[in-house]
Amino acid sequence: MSQNSYSSQRKCACGLVVKTLNSSTTSNPGRRFYRCPHPDFSSCGYWEWEDQAFPEVAYLRNLESSLKDVKMEMDNSKIEVGNLKIEMENLKIAVENLKIKAGHLSEIIATLEASNDLVVEKVRTFEDKYHKIKYKVMISCFLFVGFLVAITTK
Repeated sequence: MSQNSYSSQRKCACGLVVKTLNSSTTSNPGRRFYRCPHPDFSSCGYWEWEDQAFPEVAYLRNLESSLKDVKMEMDNSKIEVGNLKIEMENLKIAVENLKIKAGHLSEIIATLEASNDLVVEKVRTFEDKYHKIKYKVMISCFLFVGFLVAITTK
């Protein structure tokens, strides 16, 4: 709220002694100004700053306001840092869980590779047996055909 008085001898366009008020805005806290004493709807519109009335108070209020803003920013930053720390801890936990899963997957891969090696060895053994049997069957067929040719040609 503005504080007011009629101590000034200045007069507005209405011919009345102007009110001296103190600004309560954040941009000009405590700064004095003059205005027409009539309510806004019937005022002549006279308005003027009285710049040198409370420069120290205005300066201190501006500093106080700035300090409050800085404190609020610091509090918000602290909250944000706290949230980031929590998020970082959650990420660390997630990384540890992923490391555990990676270890399990490595074990599974090792098991599958060993199993694959066994399957490959069995396939090779089967192929060797297949080729041996194939050669034996072919030799037997050639011998049988040769035997048949020998019998029929006599």
